[in-house]
Amino acid sequence: MTHVWTTCRAAAALNLLGAGLSGCASYSARPVDLHAHRAAWAERTPESPDVRLLAEELSKASGEPVSLDLADGLSAAEAELVALVYNPELRVARLRAGVARATADNAGRWEDPVLGGEVTRFLQSTANPWMLATTLGLTLPVSGRLGIERQRAGAEHATAITRVFEQEWTVRNELRRAWARWSAAEQKARVTREYLASLEGLVGIVDRLEQAGELPTIDARFFKIEHSMRRNELVQMEAMRREAELMVRQVMGLSPGAPVTLLPGLSPDVDASLSPEHLLERSPALAVAQAEYEVAEKSLELEVRRQYPDLMVGPGYGREEGMDQAIGMFQLPLPLWNRNREGVARAEAEREVARAMLETTLERVESQLAQARVSYEAALARRETLEREIVPLVDEQFAASRRVAELGEVNTLSLLEAVSRQQEVRMALIEAKLEEWLAAIRVSELTGPAAAAHPSGTAKEAQQ
Repeated sequence: MTHVWTTCRAAAALNLLGAGLSGCASYSARPVDLHAHRAAWAERTPESPDVRLLAEELSKASGEPVSLDLADGLSAAEAELVALVYNPELRVARLRAGVARATADNAGRWEDPVLGGEVTRFLQSTANPWMLATTLGLTLPVSGRLGIERQRAGAEHATAITRVFEQEWTVRNELRRAWARWSAAEQKARVTREYLASLEGLVGIVDRLEQAGELPTIDARFFKIEHSMRRNELVQMEAMRREAELMVRQVMGLSPGAPVTLLPGLSPDVDASLSPEHLLERSPALAVAQAEYEVAEKSLELEVRRQYPDLMVGPGYGREEGMDQAIGMFQLPLPLWNRNREGVARAEAEREVARAMLETTLERVESQLAQARVSYEAALARRETLEREIVPLVDEQFAASRRVAELGEVNTLSLLEAVSRQQEVRMALIEAKLEEWLAAIRVSELTGPAAAAHPSGTAKEAQQ
């Protein structure tokens, strides 16, 4: 009977162990089909339901309509929606935030029960030489460590969310820069084509004068040389324009052959009323540094709490000298020598590093913002000077030189200088606009999006 009872106890323990193992996760391989992914990537278009859903969500969040009308092509603002959905770096950042979320969802759980046992045989001759003891240990988290673990995991998840927010803002500004460079390349190619058309008209006038013997051949050849050189430049500009367009598509996450028509043009805004104090609420870089400091705080709190031990208790069963025994077991480490001094010291040092990172990030961003504003103001002044003073002068000079040429009084060098200087100034104006756009984008990138777009509410929710 005693043997049967012991066997039943062992079977019950095995059943308990089997029940626990049955709840464990199982592994299954998931190969990556790159051919299928490449096909799906090639089929991406801005008109996908995901892009339209994002536009609707942003409209509800901001209270202002976010337009997505692709009938006439894709504008810069609409392209940002596409990039927020398909940009490859954003996809990876969101998946990494999912890793932090998985950790936060499962942090701070009780330790699994510990099933222990002991079998002893007496060396002296006795009627019952075997002694059996089994225990089931349960760890009671009396130190409060598990609650701090959950809080730290929540802080890490909030940090991951904030990094996604920062990456989204980075991608939007990266797209704006790529769009500005592509728009400038489009304008340069268009202006060069117009310049070639103008040169062709002048070459026709010069040819007639040359045939009439009113212009030496050597002078007429200057225009033909200029025309050939600019045609060669146009080939290079078309290649640069195509490269810039491919960069825009890459940032959006679209394939090079995706059926989409891009609309050149960009109007970045610079809010001159924003003071450096606004950085505390709007800067994505500061938001990330602040979140990382919160993680360092929770890490130190956890290491301090780990100085205090958790209590392990549990029931047990034993059999000795043919008699059954009820066992009560407990274990309590004594914090006498170790006391987790290494962990506490390391966490304190890491908190100081996080504090310095937060403070120096504020210093760096504010200094970079001041530099960016100076660059923007200089670029703005350069562009306004070109438009207000220089462009009208060279246009007037070219018009006057052309009227004289049409009357048959051609000063070859003067006319060629007028037309080439006009082209040079037009290209300089495009460069000035591009410089102004890039400077405005940099200012916007450093100041950050509107405070309403900050994920502080989501971050706080993740910490709970």
